[in-house]
Amino acid sequence: MAAVVLCVLGCTDSSGPPGPPYLAIVTDLYALDGATAPVRITYHVREISGTLGTDRRIRVAPSDTVIVPVQPASYAITVEGLPTRCVVNNGPARGISLSESDNTGIIRYAIQCRGLLNVAAIVDGYDVDPSFVYRMRDSSGIDYTGIIAANDTVTLNDASDGRYEVQLGGLAPNCTIVSDGGAIQRVTVTPTGGATLSFRIHCSELARRPQLLSLVGSYVGGASVFTFRVWDPDGDLDGYNWDITDCAGSSVLPDKRERIRRGLRSGRGLGVDTLEVVGAYELGLPAESLVGRCTEIRVFDARGNSSIIVTHRIGSATGYAPAVRFFNATLVGTTQVTSLLLAGDPENDIVGHFVLVRLRDGVLGIPDGRPDLGSLDAAGFLGLDVVPIPTTGRINWDDVLGVIVYVIDAKGNAVRIEDADIFK
Repeated sequence: MAAVVLCVLGCTDSSGPPGPPYLAIVTDLYALDGATAPVRITYHVREISGTLGTDRRIRVAPSDTVIVPVQPASYAITVEGLPTRCVVNNGPARGISLSESDNTGIIRYAIQCRGLLNVAAIVDGYDVDPSFVYRMRDSSGIDYTGIIAANDTVTLNDASDGRYEVQLGGLAPNCTIVSDGGAIQRVTVTPTGGATLSFRIHCSELARRPQLLSLVGSYVGGASVFTFRVWDPDGDLDGYNWDITDCAGSSVLPDKRERIRRGLRSGRGLGVDTLEVVGAYELGLPAESLVGRCTEIRVFDARGNSSIIVTHRIGSATGYAPAVRFFNATLVGTTQVTSLLLAGDPENDIVGHFVLVRLRDGVLGIPDGRPDLGSLDAAGFLGLDVVPIPTTGRINWDDVLGVIVYVIDAKGNAVRIEDADIFK
């Protein structure tokens, strides 16, 4: 870093060094990969009252520190002429007042120069694919294509702003794009640039990854209810990712948060290679808002291998939903809650049920003003026999506010029933 000393006003003896007060201008410039950084930068120094006649532009390299001897007064300093995509933190204008007793006043700038659009490929897992093909298409239909390496970023810099569609392809068979949006993401970029899209890719050991054999589901009573069948060659199924999407890979949930449910290695899933899972998530969203959307499932095992993503369109189930004839959950002493469920199906194809227990706020996590929900088994249950809920461990008898049961058939038709009074 070089120091540039300039005499703007106040140098009375050209044979000796100028005297204080001094104005120092320092810039920290950071250019992201692929961005165009300025070779020279301009500072406009102006005495605010205008009585001293100090009004000068100083053009130097961004790495230079400018030291200006000035007369005591108030000054406005502005950085000018930056490329469009170089952004000054807290704005380009600064102000400072210097008195006779001051030695040096310092103005600091932090400038970041950005590309128009940055696309990252974040990859993990087994036998990682080393590179991928990308295509960026602007609103006029112009394509920008190339290769992006694993865990690297490419930058589009010399293009116009606007709406872009970015597609990632060329994946190895053992790799799956698991980020929201899937293989295609869209973004609007401004003239100042800096937009970033990230594709998250997970690669598995092909011979050991789980295989999703089927998936059906419904949205009923404010809940997503589903059942899927999965096979794993090692019998070490661990859990699954669930989401509701636009059927093209983008989540439609308000919080855009993919849910992860673990625990398939215990209960019914312990040590088996083929498992029929029944599950549900309470959402409370209007049913009409999710018509035509898709339930999305991805299963993973204990080694971190992941299945492909499978979807099922909500509302596409055929036939008739199961009908619950009777359901009652009852507290037995202080040791357990037992439930009796009687249900039938016109087509006699009920798969099973999933149970959620509504609990007092703070029993399972940090209190947030809403009752907690706990599940009995991550894999759900086949048939209609509801297992007792113990109330002598982490859950006490007076923590239980109600029991919810979801029943689903082989076509994805489902019904939700809740008993909010376990004392009768």
